[in-house]
Amino acid sequence: MNATDTTTAPGRPALAWPLENTLVSAALAAQRISWIDAPARALGLKPFTRQQLTRQALAQVRRSTSGRPARVRTAFGSFLMPLSVDDACALIAQAEEAGARGTVASLTPEGRRTTLTAHAASARPLSALRTRVRSAAAEEAAELLAVRQADDTLPRAEWCAVTRRLARRIVLGDGGADDTLVSDILEATLGSANSAEHSERAAALRRRIDPYVPAGTSAEAEDVEAAALEHALEVVTRALDETVPQALALVTVQPLMPATDRAELGVAEALRRYPPLAATVHEITAPFAWRGTAVEAGTEILCATAWLRDLDEGEEGTPGPEDPSVSLCAAPAPCAAAELAVLAATELVRALTRHAEPVVRTPRLDPAALPATLPAASLGLALVQTGPVPVADTDTAERETFDASAGPAAGQSPAHYAALASASARRLEEHARRLAECARQPGWNRDAFGEQCRMRLLAHAERCARAATDARRAAEWLLN
Repeated sequence: MNATDTTTAPGRPALAWPLENTLVSAALAAQRISWIDAPARALGLKPFTRQQLTRQALAQVRRSTSGRPARVRTAFGSFLMPLSVDDACALIAQAEEAGARGTVASLTPEGRRTTLTAHAASARPLSALRTRVRSAAAEEAAELLAVRQADDTLPRAEWCAVTRRLARRIVLGDGGADDTLVSDILEATLGSANSAEHSERAAALRRRIDPYVPAGTSAEAEDVEAAALEHALEVVTRALDETVPQALALVTVQPLMPATDRAELGVAEALRRYPPLAATVHEITAPFAWRGTAVEAGTEILCATAWLRDLDEGEEGTPGPEDPSVSLCAAPAPCAAAELAVLAATELVRALTRHAEPVVRTPRLDPAALPATLPAASLGLALVQTGPVPVADTDTAERETFDASAGPAAGQSPAHYAALASASARRLEEHARRLAECARQPGWNRDAFGEQCRMRLLAHAERCARAATDARRAAEWLLN
């Protein structure tokens, strides 16, 4: 080597000690045991909660590696793990710049990987969709309030049916509002068991998305626009399905939040405490170097951003304000789809709390000791009426109002409710017709998954037709 050559070849990442591997692996496994914190808190042993144990394990690895990313071996796989939020973002950004980042998956507490849609930027800014977010959120909020049970709670299935329709309206336009199949295919694609299955389902998703690509898009830009729609639909759906219930729950334990800001603050706090992408795995497809560290092809980078944020808070105090959209997209760059998702979630919370007050029936939330995890599916969330609610009725230009707290027929004639039932029957019949028409398309003949989708379409069409018949009979009974 030339005596004047001071360059140094990149070195291998540091290896975590065997005990550290065990601690990190245990921390990963403990995330799925929700009851583990209760005994520790009851006994006043806060250091033995999942949050504190995880923080201690990561702090130990950070000390032993001087803060550099470390290679850790866990029950869920062997990973290169950055040990600060800044390093995680910089490492992934370098991989992106080097063209070395492959598939990205979310790592669930059970260790299951959910492949994410690729981050894609639309040529038309998705922020331009703001104009329809507020009105769509208000209409779908009315629908959510209308499907509450007698105790004011919302069944999870009903919640997701409405919020996914809202996501489709926002991202695909009103023409995609009733296209439940696109959401079904998206869910199936994200839950693919292997790469071959994922490729098949991703192709089916692309075919289903293509009709919603804006007219006039050039042939070269079609793929980019379709990918942007897929990514936006995934991110917005996740925010509405998961983050909005969490935000409503947090609103109930933070009564001092200003009324004008509580929707925005509730969503931001939910994304900070319970980021939908708490841990992501990034596949590296080509070697590259980052700050003197060689990253080989085949490496999987584990970005446990929720843990790292908590670790940074524990060591440096509470951080300053942070863009909440970073909790929704795994890309190292700003994401317009994630910003749109935050807006949609905020507007839905605002629309719901305008007419009802959220109440958490289960679990019991202690403002001084909020749970480390709060899955939306675990929430017994009620929306207690506080004022008149607009009726979402697409058959009329104007919106009527009713006060659900006054009883089913207070102040209105049977003819009024007969008209509402008849309008519902017409919408259900039209929905059934569109589903059956879609099922007749030849594209479902290509493989077994397509045939399965066709059968689900026909079954759903049949249910809608039966419901339309029941609604029409109810209307006739009210008029006689």
